[in-house]
Amino acid sequence: MSFVLSAGHAEGAAGEALGRGAAEEARRGFDGSPRLGVVFATSQTDLSALVRGAQQVLGGDLPLIGCSTAGEFTGERVSAGGVALALLGGEGVDVAVGLADGLRKNTPRAVATLSRALRSNRPSPVGEEGHRTAFLLCDGLAGNGEGLVDELAVELGGNVAIAGGAAGDDAAFQQTKVFLGDRILEDAVVAAEVTSPQRIGIGVNHGWCAASAPGTVTAAEGGRLIAIDDRPAIRFYEDYAAARGIELTPENRNQFVFTHELGIVLMNNELKVRAPLSVNDDGSINCATEVPVGQQVRIVVGDHDVIVAAAKTAALNAVGDLGGRRPAGAIVFDCVARKMVLGDGFRREVDAFRDVIQAPLVGFNTYGEIARVRGQLSGFHNTTAVVAVFPS
Repeated sequence: MSFVLSAGHAEGAAGEALGRGAAEEARRGFDGSPRLGVVFATSQTDLSALVRGAQQVLGGDLPLIGCSTAGEFTGERVSAGGVALALLGGEGVDVAVGLADGLRKNTPRAVATLSRALRSNRPSPVGEEGHRTAFLLCDGLAGNGEGLVDELAVELGGNVAIAGGAAGDDAAFQQTKVFLGDRILEDAVVAAEVTSPQRIGIGVNHGWCAASAPGTVTAAEGGRLIAIDDRPAIRFYEDYAAARGIELTPENRNQFVFTHELGIVLMNNELKVRAPLSVNDDGSINCATEVPVGQQVRIVVGDHDVIVAAAKTAALNAVGDLGGRRPAGAIVFDCVARKMVLGDGFRREVDAFRDVIQAPLVGFNTYGEIARVRGQLSGFHNTTAVVAVFPS
């Protein structure tokens, strides 16, 4: 019993044609009947039309989940303005899907709605011998990713692994969307719960290193970082920039904070990275998710070689989690900030994933990455590579 995964990619078209192109390529590469389609699509096209195009090829009965992105890729092609599509199935593989909105206003209620949908859509009871993995796509601008993952882990139980990413909008940071079939929503979360005889391998790595002296978060509200060391949060960045001969101005500070992430210092001195998105007039900083009061933080940096090496490590760790089985394919959730730092070198990172996995892969550039597995309590990441590998 094993997984089957195929990949499709299209660009240079729009709407239905874009969806059809990716679906046709993925369908040609899939031997058998898929159980799930996963779509990562540019926000620059009509997503409703794109879904219709994919369904014309795949049929309306196949569960199709997806989101808007900040870039999409397969092992062979990288685009910003295209679509990447994975088809997933295999012997003994069951899939349940669900969608819920209202994520910003009431995250626990949205997660409870999502969990009920997953339970009601399970094709068969979950046996003790099965492995369950929930693949989660959420609004990338909701600012509550950590709470979302925590709530879902409680709802689904500690034996369920969770992997996924936060939707993007091609680095506009205005509106992100997720979808289940032709239901396309913002402020929402969609998931596919995959039950399988073998465990899906999940690897996580970021490769960033501390570059500043530490500071302590003294005021924060949700995803808004208000003060570090009792001063407006931007002052922490201004001091760091000034020491390097850079003056932060209203014109350059958004770009500077976005490309210089914050690392939360954990008890073992490891860093959990958080992504600043923009600076407010009062000196507070909008982040992709919560940075709690009392946490020690440092500004972190990473050079191209370290970022690519971290991607390779994430893929190796995921493959190593398969118990000796060969990969059938992979889905990758990779932060847009990594792509922005690498620039034209982003292809190197995709090549690192491909060279390790040596099987079809599909991925997208996220506004946050999700990985919560047994023994790891922390599940929402920024500026990180998360690799989910399916065993053959």
